[in-house]
Amino acid sequence: MIEAWTSGTRWISRASAAVALVLSLALTGCIDSVPPSTSLPIGSQRAGTHVVAPGETIYHIATEYGVSVGRLEAANGITDPRELRVGQVLTIPGAYRGASIGTASSGVRRYTGERASRQFQWPVQQGVVSSGFGIRNGAMHEGVDIAAPAGTPVYAADSGVVIFSGTLHGYGNTVIIRHDDDYATVYGHNERNLVSEGARVTRGQEIGEIGRSGRTTGANLHFEVRRDNVAQNPLAYLPEPVSSTGISFAAAGGS
Repeated sequence: MIEAWTSGTRWISRASAAVALVLSLALTGCIDSVPPSTSLPIGSQRAGTHVVAPGETIYHIATEYGVSVGRLEAANGITDPRELRVGQVLTIPGAYRGASIGTASSGVRRYTGERASRQFQWPVQQGVVSSGFGIRNGAMHEGVDIAAPAGTPVYAADSGVVIFSGTLHGYGNTVIIRHDDDYATVYGHNERNLVSEGARVTRGQEIGEIGRSGRTTGANLHFEVRRDNVAQNPLAYLPEPVSSTGISFAAAGGS
């Protein structure tokens, strides 16, 4: 007997729904992300990166992010500080640790709306929400980005069945899990996927590792919550983080 999802009065098979979801993601391609080769506006900042503005020095940037000059130079292959040029994109080692919850004036804020009755668990134990849900750079960003070091474990936000494990345009290495009540969660930009299509996973099971695959400017997890293949704000479906959880919000940016 064919199991079915419902969307209003429309009935489609679970297999067809899975295909539709994967195709829609492939077409969307995580369009809020910026390819590494794209020039960013001078002075803009994203989680794990900094674009050099006029007048800035290695010392100034290192002080701003709380990292040593030597570590900043080593992360970017800089042997002579005089080589620094305006518009250069620098990798900031460990910058994800520096963000604090809810302190930014123009960054990703705590969710203050009504919480969804369905609650998932955070897909990472430590990281910084570096880009939120909604219109970004003139395009819809259908999830949240959580910056953390490459290799950080990614966990299933709830129990379900893996309906996709592979590579998607823009998303890179991606895992999609179907849950009950027509929900699905998406985990993109992975360094590695650790589960296969068709596998049943449990809430909190490790399913991948954070990476830089796909269209992204740094190591992060692109996480989506969808119902009937419609993207929802993931922060409405996740518990409010406190400082002890290891989840915080970035001052600005996203990837």
